Amino acid sequence: MRYSTDHKERSRERILQEASVLLRRRGVDGVGLAEIMRHAGLTHGGFYAHFPSREALVAEALSAALDHTIGRLRDLAAAVPPEKRLAKVVRSYLSRPHLDDPGDGCVFAALGSDIARLPPETRERLRLHHERLTALIAEGLEGLGRPTEQAPVILATMIGSLTMARLMPDAEAGQRLLTEAATAILS
Repeated sequence: MRYSTDHKERSRERILQEASVLLRRRGVDGVGLAEIMRHAGLTHGGFYAHFPSREALVAEALSAALDHTIGRLRDLAAAVPPEKRLAKVVRSYLSRPHLDDPGDGCVFAALGSDIARLPPETRERLRLHHERLTALIAEGLEGLGRPTEQAPVILATMIGSLTMARLMPDAEAGQRLLTEAATAILS
């Protein structure tokens, strides 16, 4: 049975969406193609009609996840005056919903040091997204008249704080860490 190009594209998008969530929830090595395809409502055998390799899927899914995260943060920042943008981005990133659901959050905080073990081409794609996030933080700093050179350290603090908050014994302890991190960044 032949499917339309539109059907194939919709299937591909479902695979990307499911892979994006599962990879962030369980890690790159914590989920296989069969499970991703099952979550997408497709058979494992159809995978290679959409992607040349598992590595290609991982790179594209993580990139799409970061596009979503950056777009969401950029939209939040654009909705407030320049002097409130940094606080809006920091508080959204260091929030309870982000803490509770790595599958819908930032790839960097969800995968941490696993990123260093990804293929060089994938790391390069993620590095470019990191630059975009850093630029968003720099824009927020500009709105406050603060030096934009602080942006990489602020972003690293945000990522590290969220990562460590997920290690806390309970969500309340994790939220306290995030609140303290946001206060430190914004003071």
